[in-house]
Amino acid sequence: MRHPFRILPAASLLTLALLAACGDKAATAPAGADVKPNLADAAKPAVMAEQAKEQARAALPKGDPNTPASSYTDIESGNQLMFAYLGVAGMPVDYNEVATSYSRDYATASDEFKKNDLLKALKVKIDAGVAQAAQQRYVKLEIASPVQKYDFEKKGFPLDSSLWEKGSYRYFGDNSSYKIGFNNGASFRYLNVPEEDKARVIEGLRSKYEAMHLVVYGYVQDADVSKKVVQAQILKVELVDKKGNVLASQAAQ
Repeated sequence: MRHPFRILPAASLLTLALLAACGDKAATAPAGADVKPNLADAAKPAVMAEQAKEQARAALPKGDPNTPASSYTDIESGNQLMFAYLGVAGMPVDYNEVATSYSRDYATASDEFKKNDLLKALKVKIDAGVAQAAQQRYVKLEIASPVQKYDFEKKGFPLDSSLWEKGSYRYFGDNSSYKIGFNNGASFRYLNVPEEDKARVIEGLRSKYEAMHLVVYGYVQDADVSKKVVQAQILKVELVDKKGNVLASQAAQ
């Protein structure tokens, strides 16, 4: 299966740059100093806007966690993300824009008559793809090398930040204009593995760089039209080894 790439949020990139520039000059608060919350911050427009977004996300349709695995569509390309985006966005399709992302022949055609003929044929495929995606909201995708070293305090493995970090998305190289992000990723910052025997097996594979991947089962909820992002709800994740054995799993809370 083709694995999607990830996009780091601008804040993370800025943090990395600042750390590189500042070296060991970062200031720290005096030991024992308490940082008191500023109640006035709660009334700031940015805070209120974020609260409104959270309320809107909470009101989105939810997937059924009991949906069988066979009902999920494998997402292996950016074109599939494009169709999923168009299917849930509910906006008129800009066929010229979509065809440019979808077809290299159309994007590079210089003869306007040939280009128009191509567009007529592509419209049929685009409409079919959008209609199908609109009816198949249960999706799954794979993330390669998804876990970091075992955290004894959390009794779990830190998962790839594209699942839980705000502003992080995943995309595919064949059509990188469309991306996927997760609305409830905060619950999947760690893959909880409290059983020591299971954790030892996973850590052994990780430390030896053995191939593992994370299967993310999601439900398409909404679209961010400003960024061409499919917004999905994670229903569960499974950590799988190269033989297809499920090493650990975690469902949404």
